[in-house]
Amino acid sequence: MSRNLWTVVVLDFLEVTIRRNPNLIKTAVELHQSGKISANTVVIDLDTVKKNAQFIRSSAEKYRILNYFMTKQYGRNPLVSEIIADLGMKAVAVDMEDVRCVHKYGISIGHVGHLSQIPKNDIEYVLKEIEPEVITVFTIEKARQISNIAKKLGIKQKLLVRPVAKGDFFYPNQDGGFPEEHILEAVKTINSFPNVKVAGVTSFPCLRFNLLTRREETLPNFDTVLRVASRLEKDLGLEIEQINTPADTSSKTMKILAEKGSTHGEPGHGFTGTTPWHAFEDLPEIPTWVYVSEVSHLLGNTAFAFGGNFMSADMCITIWTYQYQAFRVLTLVGSNPETVIENKILGQIVPGYFDYYAPIYPIEEDKVEVGDTVVYGVRNQVFASRAKVAVVSGIQNKKAKLLGIFDRTGNMLGKDDIPLNASEVKNLMENV
Repeated sequence: MSRNLWTVVVLDFLEVTIRRNPNLIKTAVELHQSGKISANTVVIDLDTVKKNAQFIRSSAEKYRILNYFMTKQYGRNPLVSEIIADLGMKAVAVDMEDVRCVHKYGISIGHVGHLSQIPKNDIEYVLKEIEPEVITVFTIEKARQISNIAKKLGIKQKLLVRPVAKGDFFYPNQDGGFPEEHILEAVKTINSFPNVKVAGVTSFPCLRFNLLTRREETLPNFDTVLRVASRLEKDLGLEIEQINTPADTSSKTMKILAEKGSTHGEPGHGFTGTTPWHAFEDLPEIPTWVYVSEVSHLLGNTAFAFGGNFMSADMCITIWTYQYQAFRVLTLVGSNPETVIENKILGQIVPGYFDYYAPIYPIEEDKVEVGDTVVYGVRNQVFASRAKVAVVSGIQNKKAKLLGIFDRTGNMLGKDDIPLNASEVKNLMENV
């Protein structure tokens, strides 16, 4: 099987990054070989994140779409979050760990409860400390819990509901919401609670990249939220403030959202230039990160790189079977930042399994040595990995500066990987 054939069957951003952001790759290798970063580190080009965020904001303003930004993919990193927040966006938190990681650095959070509901014992903290614009609920019971706490605090909380209809698509273990045929009755009940108000609808995913057409397309979920929003307005007389339709949000999807009737998106991989669409077309956003590992050892004709981030790598669900894909990816292997791009070698990762190592398959002319840097273009989900995050500025003007190394929850690490306190990190955020 040729290498080129394998590269078209998985969502691998290495080729795109080689072409559009080679300085990032060179900087990552230099940082690793100089000992400034270790294996199992995601390296982020902060200046390019800012440019990508500016593209997204500009397009959102043009099409009058509001956005909450997602932080989990890049490990809730405070420097990256601050860059995006400075452009006028609030964050969306997918779970309580997300909430606490983002809030401790003073980043405003606008949406909580979707994808993960708020546990009952955390509701008071969210209402009192976070003060989100909206909370998504999947059940009447959760809305009642929120109303009871809101009454105690003397506030009224706006809610989003997630409708579910036959034919809607949800990723595994992300089910939940109100059956469409019962949602009017459910919303009536929720709005009878004194301290909450249904202000909109949401679902996920509402868009998905179609590998057959090579286009970003809306899913049935999008039509479901639009139908339900219309019924809530017409049948119940509600004012629908939000039609929140996340998934693959980037500067190019703002037009799709606006024309379809959405009010809100939730970009995440758009900021790092790694939505599925970015793998097949040069969109305004440029890839801003790579995953760095190291050759641990060789066994026969196979080399093995240290793992830590592979089991959370976010691979595209394609028309090929799991077995046929085998999650083959390209790697760059070497110790020289200037020549590493020339040394492409086929590798393999298996998301969902313990990733102590990942195999690399050099052929005769490939030179691979223990200690070599290995660069991957996988689509990261740092929050679900063991990877560290290195944030770097000045990459594009060849004055790279390592601003800090962080863990997957956004803690900046000092000596012996001991987390620094939040005040020290806030000072760095202000200076950056």
